[in-house]
Amino acid sequence: MYRVWLKNEISGEIQLTLKAIFEPESIAVIGASATPGKWGYTILKNMLGNGFPGPVYPVNPKATDILEQTCYPSVLDIPGPVDLAVIVVPISHALAVTEECGQKGIKGIIMVTAGFREVSGEGKQLEEQLMGIVDRYGMRLIGPNTLGVVNAHAGMNASIISKLPAKGGISFITQSGTLGLALADWTMEMGIGLNIVVSTGNKANVDDVDLLEYLADDKQTDVIAMYIEGINHGREFMELAKGISKPILAVKAGRTRSGSKAVFSHTGSLAGSDDVYSAAFKQAGIIRIENIDDLFDSALALSVQPAPAGNRVGIISNGGGASIIASDTCERLGLAIPGLEPGTRASIKELVPKFASYSNPVDTAGLASYETYNGIVKHMLRDPNIDALIVIYVHTVMWDSRIPANAIVDIHRGRCLKPVITCWLGGAGTEAGIDILKAGGLPNYPVPERAVKALASLVKHHGFLKKVKE
Repeated sequence: MYRVWLKNEISGEIQLTLKAIFEPESIAVIGASATPGKWGYTILKNMLGNGFPGPVYPVNPKATDILEQTCYPSVLDIPGPVDLAVIVVPISHALAVTEECGQKGIKGIIMVTAGFREVSGEGKQLEEQLMGIVDRYGMRLIGPNTLGVVNAHAGMNASIISKLPAKGGISFITQSGTLGLALADWTMEMGIGLNIVVSTGNKANVDDVDLLEYLADDKQTDVIAMYIEGINHGREFMELAKGISKPILAVKAGRTRSGSKAVFSHTGSLAGSDDVYSAAFKQAGIIRIENIDDLFDSALALSVQPAPAGNRVGIISNGGGASIIASDTCERLGLAIPGLEPGTRASIKELVPKFASYSNPVDTAGLASYETYNGIVKHMLRDPNIDALIVIYVHTVMWDSRIPANAIVDIHRGRCLKPVITCWLGGAGTEAGIDILKAGGLPNYPVPERAVKALASLVKHHGFLKKVKE
């Protein structure tokens, strides 16, 4: 499926894939260092400490061993085959070691080294020379000016991320290395699992089109999240996205004049008109997200919940204020709060106090027992007027947050075909309940607004599947 064919002067025409980069069997870290704090040390340590099953070879002509691994003066001295080279050398050596990678038969390169097109005209010339070497040997290259690549399912942390993320279905493409890696750390704190994280850097060889193609076919990727400053091959990218049924979420930076200027000085990318991007994303079925919090909130929901059949939302809460906030946010985002069928209302009425509300949104008047939450959720999921459910629990000392959590998870473990989004509100005291929700595959959010925004992305993706996706 991959689109790029190059002429290799040694072996003729070959079809190039990104497997050597994302699924390598052996890796060389060129510019490995024994000095803590240096990038060559951090990347080598990360490669060795996260369960990567294949051999990892340090390369540095000034050392004989690093981190108890035999160190080689050149990749040409490594006795076995090498699939991927992570290059962390000064720019003055970058072209020479890339040439040696070609001679070794290496097919994948992650070029961490910076100082190319993003800094000057001279750097642009060096980048063109670098691409000449890459093309001549039929290699693929991420970067230059990248902070690395992660594949959690493969145990590969070829980056400066502090630790390997938990395995999940979200793959993240980011044009900003530091932002992307900071976000990867943030998702780990939030308990969100990731699959592939790639810092694209200058996109001199592998660009957004290549990555989108690869992730569309990747069995471990359920959702594609992107931080974009500019797209090199816009028309091709949009046409490709239109044919991908997996959810694609994008934060597009450089919306203002000052932001566009910062984008160019950051990676040398032309940001383009913001209105053009918005229209193109809509035509291609890409969900445009306004900020980083919403990007991963939406990605989490899309990675573990089905797309709803429509935009009609049911809301359950043990606190009226929280359900009002959720209702207001739904209306603002174009989600409907429909009435319930008479039979549904009658069944819910039997589960709540007389002074509670048994219409949508349902307010249990403080009651958070297992029977109440389990019964209401079942009845509302069966209601033909409801396409999706937001379940809110407002913590008080009278209740254990685990009780309503178990009530919902016990339903979700069955064949629940409608999406269920949760909001356990109250901070301290909710942690045990939230852990149960996460283990049960239910996305949880700390405030109602974030839960509604995530659900809105689910609804938008369903609309794209029906009207846009080919």
